[in-house]
Amino acid sequence: MNKLLGVVVAITMLFAIDALVFNKSAEAQITCSTDVWGNYVCRDSYGNSSSTRRDVWGNDVTNFSGGGSMSCRTDVWGNYVCN
Repeated sequence: MNKLLGVVVAITMLFAIDALVFNKSAEAQITCSTDVWGNYVCRDSYGNSSSTRRDVWGNDVTNFSGGGSMSCRTDVWGNYVCN
């Protein structure tokens, strides 16, 4: 009985998180374009932005307006891997 109650609570929490978080993201309008330097720039209606460029090693480097960044590349098996 305790396992069943735990599962029901977990599923309810997942649906609540989905309803609160993902609806907010679904309402954001995102526009992307390429700037004069060849960077792929995206902005949403909340003021967030990102800029993606390709470095000399062929990695796609993305910088976010919040200060974060990530680098992505295609590995030898054709997978697009980000870190």
